[in-house]
Amino acid sequence: SPIDLRFDWADAQCFEYHQIRSKPGEWGITNPKVEKQILPSKLRFTYPRKFDGDFGDASENDQVKGASADLPKQWGHQLPVLHVDVKIPSEHWMEGKQYAAEYQINLIQNREEKRRGAPVISVLFDIHPEEEDHHRIGQMIDEFQKVYDADLAECEDFRRKQRRLGAWADDTLGAGSKIAEEARSTWLDEPVEEETKFRENLTNLRRRAQEFRRWNPFHETIVRTIWFYGYEGSLTEPPCSEFVEWRIMLEPALISSRQLFQMKNILFNHVDGKCQRTSVHSTELGVARPIQNYEGRDVYQCMCRDFIADKDRDEYGENRCLWTERDQFGFNKDKYTQDWYRSHHKYETIEDYWKDNGKPHWAS
Repeated sequence: SPIDLRFDWADAQCFEYHQIRSKPGEWGITNPKVEKQILPSKLRFTYPRKFDGDFGDASENDQVKGASADLPKQWGHQLPVLHVDVKIPSEHWMEGKQYAAEYQINLIQNREEKRRGAPVISVLFDIHPEEEDHHRIGQMIDEFQKVYDADLAECEDFRRKQRRLGAWADDTLGAGSKIAEEARSTWLDEPVEEETKFRENLTNLRRRAQEFRRWNPFHETIVRTIWFYGYEGSLTEPPCSEFVEWRIMLEPALISSRQLFQMKNILFNHVDGKCQRTSVHSTELGVARPIQNYEGRDVYQCMCRDFIADKDRDEYGENRCLWTERDQFGFNKDKYTQDWYRSHHKYETIEDYWKDNGKPHWAS
């Protein structure tokens, strides 16, 4: 992983039988227990693994307090979200196009008896044709901006301490020492009020990073469709281990160019508390791993003949769309033809597929 997802290249069968059933959980993105990080190759917020009260570890119960999702194809339990990453630009491509960014919801299997690969739900970000901001993505960006601003303030605090050390060296060692000369003009002339003002601002920035706000990583304006491409692939960073089950949603979320620029600035220009740049981005690729060859990998696409939205099932009277009505669910009849469907749905059930191809270890 990643790969370029193309309709004509996805020739495996979708065995998913219901939509991804997500829950927002009780942890808001601003909760201090949800850690926001500006890492060298990504923006990340991480949900806690432990639960409050009498709940145990995620491997012992289903009382998931953070965001979670029930995935089809025999995962068996509501899976906790471990962390959400934002990569710039997108790592996966779709139909030969690389997108502005990629938003990856990483879940964790929390049952030993069902242990299998790590599922990731991925949403590509595109630029809104009217340059409209995305409100909820904006809330997420605000949280990373707080971390960026706080780290920048810590950097300035570090520099001030260095200048204070320089001033001390001037008094102790005398003018002419290297550290004293570097600090003298910027520290000794600064009024006391400036230091007070800086300290107040630093305290305010630290406090802002702990404010609370409800936020759903699966919100319908972010995950805009229930259908997706799926395949078994790898991590996109070293050691690039092959244990990830990817689901890349068919519709991108829309953000503004201004929001993309802000995310780029936060990720690419971030400095830590000692004023060291942290990003590993390249001018050509940003932080995205180059796309990889399929290498015989089975890639499938799910559509309304596989399942429809839970909210539509009772009214529609079926768990999937009628073949003659697929265009009403957004699937073009000229593209999704009967020949295509027959060639991509050769088996009635996944058990029939396993009879011919063998069971995976987690289904044994």
